[in-house]
Amino acid sequence: YGSGIGEYLGVHNSPCLVAIARNTPGSIKGADILTARRRCWRYSEAIWLANHDTYEDLAAAHIPGTNTDVFLFYPARGEDVPDMLLGRPVFFTEFAETKGTKGDLVLGTWSQYLEGTYQTVERAESIHVRFLEHERVFKFWLRNAGAPWWSAALQPKKGAATLSPFVVIAT
Repeated sequence: YGSGIGEYLGVHNSPCLVAIARNTPGSIKGADILTARRRCWRYSEAIWLANHDTYEDLAAAHIPGTNTDVFLFYPARGEDVPDMLLGRPVFFTEFAETKGTKGDLVLGTWSQYLEGTYQTVERAESIHVRFLEHERVFKFWLRNAGAPWWSAALQPKKGAATLSPFVVIAT
């Protein structure tokens, strides 16, 4: 969520973010998930981040079929296999927005987010801060930055819809 000024640039403020229209206000449906998948660049490397409030919607998300519905969510099968949504891992986190708002479900190809350190770790110490208590204070800091690698969404040579490594469902 960062602005990029004195902090990391968050994907929600990135110029490459693709926000797709929500089919049903306040909930997530199978069509929303399919649209997000269609707009994601390199989906085979992407992961889903979701708010805990969205669990019921994701568990019920499906593609209607003639004889039976195809469910898009598969619960975790042990420690080494996470919850899966449309074939990719989904991680529930309190850092995603609450259900029904932009960012409640985020699809991201995180290899396209850059983080770098441009000043090595520096340190300082002082014996004067709490002299009467016989304590010494240490301070360490470094300078780093992070931002999505892309400056805009990709307009494919063939196809009308833009692609991006970061896709959210709008409010």
